[in-house]
Amino acid sequence: MSASEEWWNEPEAVLLLQRAGKLVQAIETSGKPMAQSARELYHARLLAAHDAQDMAAYRIALDEYVEGARKAHREPKGEQRKREEG
Repeated sequence: MSASEEWWNEPEAVLLLQRAGKLVQAIETSGKPMAQSARELYHARLLAAHDAQDMAAYRIALDEYVEGARKAHREPKGEQRKREEG
């Protein structure tokens, strides 16, 4: 079975979401939160993958969400605001 043919597993999806949420929370607690616009984009991708019941896309969206938090954490102060205003 290829990744695109993987069966949707709701309990696993919930567990993956909880883990990603905890990681993002920990990252943001130790630094700064990601831009609201970025957060909304990641959430939209998660919802789309969930609605499509595509586990592979869901995992990718969760990985991107966590990476987005890491990227925001590494960003110098002021850069995030400049991007949002620009």
